Amino acid sequence: MDSSDVPSLDVRGPRVRVRRARLEDASASYRWFANPDVTEYLPLAGKSVLPLDDIKAYLARVETTDRPDFAVTIELIGQGPIGCGGFRNFETDAAELSLVLGEPSLWGQGLGTEAMELLLALAFGPLALKRVWLIVRADNVRAVKLFRRMGLVVVETLTGASLVDGTPRDKLRMELAAPRLRDNPD
Repeated sequence: MDSSDVPSLDVRGPRVRVRRARLEDASASYRWFANPDVTEYLPLAGKSVLPLDDIKAYLARVETTDRPDFAVTIELIGQGPIGCGGFRNFETDAAELSLVLGEPSLWGQGLGTEAMELLLALAFGPLALKRVWLIVRADNVRAVKLFRRMGLVVVETLTGASLVDGTPRDKLRMELAAPRLRDNPD
């Protein structure tokens, strides 16, 4: 798919906007992924910071395509980027979903819930997916709670799948099927 085939993206909720990731998001992404509070439960946990050049190269690639990665930036409307996410590992009718709120000062305000609702609407609407899945560390209580609230269910526990500072940590594979439309009895 070339850039002329890539649909524009601008999905809004009351406080959050989800839009296609762009190269100009690199400095915010670099700051988020350099923050140990943000990366505590990510595969980056306990590792070095992602190089800015790697982030720029990734964003330059994904701003013009929706496969193999469909990357988004999450903005607080009127205030700029607060996180990122998207879809990767596409199968015929499914993809892996990701969501990172990169501004710890905004955690606990329902913005992750709103962003997740927008991502799921995008998945089951324009992207026409039948199922989304994600991998989350089992000890990431806040994220697991959010994903359960959104309807994702644990389909597999990956025992000791992550090693953080020498300690094995479990991961959960969670999934959600597209909602079925109810038949109209009329």
